[in-house]
Amino acid sequence: MLLAKRRNLIAFLILCATLLSAEWGQSKPDDGSYKVLTVERVVLHDSKRSKDLLLKIYYPDGTGPFPVIIFSHGALASKDDYSGLGRYWASHGYVSIHPSHSDSVADSNFRGTLLDAILDAHAWENRPRDISFIIDSLTKLQEVVPGLRGKLDRTRIGVGGHSFGAFTAGAIGGATVLLPDRDKAQSFYDKRVKAVVMLSPQGEGEMGLTARSWDNFRTPMLLMIGSKDFGPRRQAPAWRTVPFHQAPAGDKYEVELAGGTHMVFAGPTTIKTHPFQCTRLQTTAFWDAYLKGDPAAKQYLKSHGLQTYSPNAAIFDQK
Repeated sequence: MLLAKRRNLIAFLILCATLLSAEWGQSKPDDGSYKVLTVERVVLHDSKRSKDLLLKIYYPDGTGPFPVIIFSHGALASKDDYSGLGRYWASHGYVSIHPSHSDSVADSNFRGTLLDAILDAHAWENRPRDISFIIDSLTKLQEVVPGLRGKLDRTRIGVGGHSFGAFTAGAIGGATVLLPDRDKAQSFYDKRVKAVVMLSPQGEGEMGLTARSWDNFRTPMLLMIGSKDFGPRRQAPAWRTVPFHQAPAGDKYEVELAGGTHMVFAGPTTIKTHPFQCTRLQTTAFWDAYLKGDPAAKQYLKSHGLQTYSPNAAIFDQK
């Protein structure tokens, strides 16, 4: 009798999760209803830093305004990478802006190694400043790119990133960074950013991050790693979850994708893999919840709705 009741309860919970997923409308990682338009190359000049910043932009062919996502690439990559995420988000009603940072091999004069890039303390500071500069320039972007006029909602801005880009998103979201020439940790927090997605971020002990870096991190956070996502010094994948565990409770989500490696989030070779498809679903639910204010999407997150797509896809935590 007790076993039968347990089975009925499990069946009921699965049914509830399925209904919630259907209500949110994305039980499968299919493209959204918007045709995606692309601006291949835009140059913004930051006179304060005497720097040109190159952007690639994906946006919906529809009537705006749409929430804005700024996505920061991993070390040595560029604005042209991570199209599998940018296009997908745009098809679901977001303007996705992808800058090339100064460590981009394709779009800058940087010729160092991966280790050179992540150990460059100037980049720890300049990458989040790139993001704030883009936010400062959203009005100008609509003048430079006529197709963006009326499409950018400057009140609904999210920042995402992978690896070094996750560091960048974390810094913008409120993580403090101890620069080598400073006596105390620096904050690059930008209050205009409403939510951050961190794919394969760093734990303490790297890139100026300390055990206290996330003490005041109150921005809604989605942190995703792979179960085989080791750190640069062979730290266990759990090391990458430190930002989630150290940050104050409230609107924080952690997802560990079964079988995922560090590069599973990057594409294009991983774009058809199961972990990448899960990333599309989970990140879009998070953006919908915190940039569009969709209560069904938030419930999808809280109820681990990703399991309706794949029951054994991930391990979840939230606080």
